[in-house]
Amino acid sequence: MSSPSSPPAPRRAGREVSPLAPRPGPRRPPSERLGALLVRDGAASELSIAVALRRQRRSGAPLGEILLAHGLVSPEAVARAVARQMGIEVADLAAHPPDPALLAATPLQAMATWRAAPWRRDEGDPRRVTLATPDPARLLRDPEAVRRAFDLPRDTRLRAAVCTGAGLDAALMAVPGERRAARAAGRAPRSLSAQGLSGPRARIALAAALLAIPAAAVVEPGAVLALVFLAALAFNAANMAVRVAALFMAPERPAPAAPPPPEPTAATPCVTLLIALYKEPQAAPGLIAALRRLDYPAERLEAILAVEHDDPETVAAIHAADPPPWLRVIAAPPGGPRTKPRALNHALDFARGTIVGVYDAEDRPDPDQIRKAVEGFARSPPRVACLQARLRISNGREGWLSRCFAMEYAAWFHLVLPALVRMGAPVPLAGTSLFIRRRVLERVGGWDAWNVTEDADLGVRLARAGYLTRMFDSDTGEEAVTRPGAWLRQRSRWQKGYLQTWQIHMRDPWRLWRELGWRGFLGMQVHFVGAGAAFLSQPLFWTALFAWPLLAGGSPLLDRPGWTVLLLLGFMHAGQGVLLASVLVGLRRAGWRISLAQALVLPFYWPLATLAAFKALKESVTAPAYWDKTGHGAGPAVEGAATIRRSGRAAGAGG
Repeated sequence: MSSPSSPPAPRRAGREVSPLAPRPGPRRPPSERLGALLVRDGAASELSIAVALRRQRRSGAPLGEILLAHGLVSPEAVARAVARQMGIEVADLAAHPPDPALLAATPLQAMATWRAAPWRRDEGDPRRVTLATPDPARLLRDPEAVRRAFDLPRDTRLRAAVCTGAGLDAALMAVPGERRAARAAGRAPRSLSAQGLSGPRARIALAAALLAIPAAAVVEPGAVLALVFLAALAFNAANMAVRVAALFMAPERPAPAAPPPPEPTAATPCVTLLIALYKEPQAAPGLIAALRRLDYPAERLEAILAVEHDDPETVAAIHAADPPPWLRVIAAPPGGPRTKPRALNHALDFARGTIVGVYDAEDRPDPDQIRKAVEGFARSPPRVACLQARLRISNGREGWLSRCFAMEYAAWFHLVLPALVRMGAPVPLAGTSLFIRRRVLERVGGWDAWNVTEDADLGVRLARAGYLTRMFDSDTGEEAVTRPGAWLRQRSRWQKGYLQTWQIHMRDPWRLWRELGWRGFLGMQVHFVGAGAAFLSQPLFWTALFAWPLLAGGSPLLDRPGWTVLLLLGFMHAGQGVLLASVLVGLRRAGWRISLAQALVLPFYWPLATLAAFKALKESVTAPAYWDKTGHGAGPAVEGAATIRRSGRAAGAGG
């Protein structure tokens, strides 16, 4: 709720002052403030108003939002006071829902952008339409833009009525589920969406391409195997080159904190946190406790937990965990694909923040993470659209698998990812602990609901649109899976998503080259193709090393055993050395102590990734949109319950 400094000018007889005008009625004197009205109504005490005013001087938030965020007054009381202050009526959208005909004709984008819903037409004058909103002052500032956004005729005369935030959510939920589902599934541009990969033609084409290699090897084994062998060497060498370059890059020093602005401060940006959950009631208490620890003004923060419509257990667990007033639960409508990015797209329409952050259910971010992100945006040019925090594994000492996962994450977030940023390559986002300017997120089409690594895809689309992603100095604790089956499911989904992302963006290679530049284009090939090639080529390397006579077949490359063995041994030892060095440097920068002997087990960890890569190839043909979901927050006993499998489309919103 917001309160204007003075009420709108009164109407003059015979004409409208504005196309969006308050309804005639009794008016309060301009000097009467929202706080005074609430005290007079008995809705708030003078002490609570005084406390809220002190917070207002620090955050710049409207008084009504401060009172609501701290639970000092009811939403209905604030709505009544704002209505009396501005001389407009209250729209009780629960008792009097919006006109279905108006709702059907209104673009969802307009309702989400202006946080308003068409409420009703005047019976005596059909050209007069009333919009219900928690922030009527915002509508009054640009009435012509409002009329255009809501796609109303030029002769339409608009009025504003004030409603609660919950009332507006109810109005948005009153939009038929089919419309909301279609928007959530189709926000990303069709030309850059993985939706087409689920069609039979695309799946047959991919299967044919994959089968063409062994088929050609039967006809001309020597030449084909030599070509595949050289390609695998080239991609592995490129991967190693990136890590070697990262090893020689000095770590970036965190930028000094910006000095506090002079009083009175500008309004602190409103931040919306989106968290997708599905069948994760056990994760709710820990998640809400972590959100409560965040050090950011409550009046400038909201968290939206995006759940599925058929998950009452998770919703009940959220409400039982005593969520703060600034947390809401939004259920996605029935429809497909049932993925995390679709749930995030749907929840985005209910958000009011200018900065959007994304967390997973098991995340435990540093308490000052949001403040650091907001300061990072304040110091950065508008072209910096996304800030990515680091992830660290919080259960890295529970077992061998989680320890290897922790070492891998240390190298990735403390060494490789910062290097990709500095090299100018597209940054594959982590899918959590990222913050993005909302206007940019909407401009590039939100998340692709059909891509099973929507985070990596979003990083590429941001780069193609000319925006930059930066790392910032903050950590989020995340729980690693501790069982091989759950690890394989999670990793195969990531690798399948990388292949999907490469397929989508390589539909027009020349356009991709122009938009990313040569560095970005080559960086994308190395990362998105090289990551899979590194694992898929391991069986080829081992076979060539130990069974070269079977592969030679007259090949000029493989028919010389000495040369082949020396090449492979040297390359494989060099590769393992580079990987080990990057892990040790990443661990040192992360401040995590581990012995060299513990790090030397990593060569036995990578074969699991090879199994996941072959599983990803199979699913890319048989089930491209299938979301192989692992559980969160359950601990080792029930973790992963394995996967939530459903017939047809992918399972679940969570990570």
